[in-house]
Amino acid sequence: MSAVVMVVLAVVVLVVGVGLGWWLASRAAAGRLVEQESRLRAEGEAAAALVRTELAEARGQVAQLKTDRDKLALEASSSKTLEERLEPVREALEGLRKQTQSAEVERVRSDAALREQIEGVQKNYLNLETATRQLVSAMTSSQSRGQWGEMQLERLLEYAGLREGVHYRTQITQSGEDASGRPDVVIDLPGGGEILIDAKFPFDAYWRAIQAEDAGGDAGDHYRKHAEDVLSRAKDLASKKYSSSAGSADYVVMFMPFESLLSSALEADGELLHKAFSRNVSVATPTSLLPMLRTVVYGYDRKLMADNAEEIRRAGAEMVKRLETLNGYLAGMRRGLAAAVDGYNKFVGSVDSRVMVQARKLQEMGVEPSADLSVPDELPFDLRESRAIEKD
Repeated sequence: MSAVVMVVLAVVVLVVGVGLGWWLASRAAAGRLVEQESRLRAEGEAAAALVRTELAEARGQVAQLKTDRDKLALEASSSKTLEERLEPVREALEGLRKQTQSAEVERVRSDAALREQIEGVQKNYLNLETATRQLVSAMTSSQSRGQWGEMQLERLLEYAGLREGVHYRTQITQSGEDASGRPDVVIDLPGGGEILIDAKFPFDAYWRAIQAEDAGGDAGDHYRKHAEDVLSRAKDLASKKYSSSAGSADYVVMFMPFESLLSSALEADGELLHKAFSRNVSVATPTSLLPMLRTVVYGYDRKLMADNAEEIRRAGAEMVKRLETLNGYLAGMRRGLAAAVDGYNKFVGSVDSRVMVQARKLQEMGVEPSADLSVPDELPFDLRESRAIEKD
């Protein structure tokens, strides 16, 4: 028995050992499983947290993308609206740009034209300065001065409308200031008569006065000397007795081509014009002489109108005379036409009453004519009478 018990006990002990070992192994495996499960759970939770974090970030990015999309859509809509609103501004700016370009081109053209004009003015100034020096040089000679005065006087005559050889005559000037003993210009008046004009004038004292003023000195003495020279020239013209010639006015015109020549002399001597005119000399400048010349032109125009009226009257009388002759011819034609019509009607009446009666009898007797023997109708006597003939 003991052996069996021992065996049984050994089996039991073995079973218990195996069970205990299995249990312990199970406990160890379970511990390991729990630890692994905890580790896996922790890793899962960490992964889940990471996923949640990434999901939140993705959602945030999606929301940001939606916001950006909405913002871009709003900006696109605003940009389109802004472009539509800015289109007139853009067109205005384009027009302004074109205008600016045109203005720039015009400015360049204007600058070029202005530069050319300035150069022309400078050139004219230089020419004027040269001409002034030449004129001053010419004014120092009494003969040259007289020729220049005659030239200015002729230009004034032409400007007034007078023509040389028709309305006025110029005199041949010989050497020396008064060698000819005749005025420079003789104007023929339309109704007969003459106006005598002398173009020589004093200048030396006047020029010295201008030079003294330019130098800042006193020019009073020179102007007084100039007034004396003007009066002396008037006395010289009076001594020549131009106005005593047949057909001329009782005065001679002393022409001074510069207004300042007379005005400066009048400032020095206010009685200068009266003193000159008392000697039958009228001192005139272009301003005062031009109305006189235009009056002469007006007189010629009136005379031409009167001459034309007389010519028209003579032409009208000749026309009336010729119309009277034509009127006589017209009356003769009317009488001839009336006689012709009357004779024709009488002839037709005679043929119808005398000749055609016999012709119709012959036709009744069997004589057939080869043509129609009807008599033409009489002409109505209705000639239109002329009023001129009625007047006769």
